[in-house]
Amino acid sequence: MMFSKSFMASALVCAATFTTANCALAGTPHAPAPSPQRTVVFVCEHGAARSVIAAAWFNKLAAERHLPYVAIARGVTPQQALSTATVEGLKNERVSFPDEKPRALRDVEAAQAVRVVAFCPLPHSVKPARLESFNVPAPSDGYAQSRDAILIHVRKLIDDLEMDPKP
Repeated sequence: MMFSKSFMASALVCAATFTTANCALAGTPHAPAPSPQRTVVFVCEHGAARSVIAAAWFNKLAAERHLPYVAIARGVTPQQALSTATVEGLKNERVSFPDEKPRALRDVEAAQAVRVVAFCPLPHSVKPARLESFNVPAPSDGYAQSRDAILIHVRKLIDDLEMDPKP
């Protein structure tokens, strides 16, 4: 059976980065969770849009550079489903992401992450070792505008992690 290179790349990224659901593009089961010290957590208010875009693009770009990091998306107050604009945008761009219900940020995830990147204020109980905060447009106001703003920060973060292997 022959598969295209793009399908195989999507399947490998999904298998290497997501743990609990099927990848929206490749439809494959996922590998065991990465070690916590190599996890980047992206957090937005509902865990359904900005954090999902950021984690999906981070995982794609980090995999392309063969970096040992994986990103997850979380929310402060998760909504019931992923944002329609986010799902449509990522699918149109063929960027893999976990097609699962948004999940709440847990204190332990933030504490063990290499970095926590917040697109909204975090609860006072969350004490990440390294926190970055960014203000970017909502995907509902225009997916491309939101994605472009997020990608500026994601690319810089990947560059920083690549330069400093002990974050």
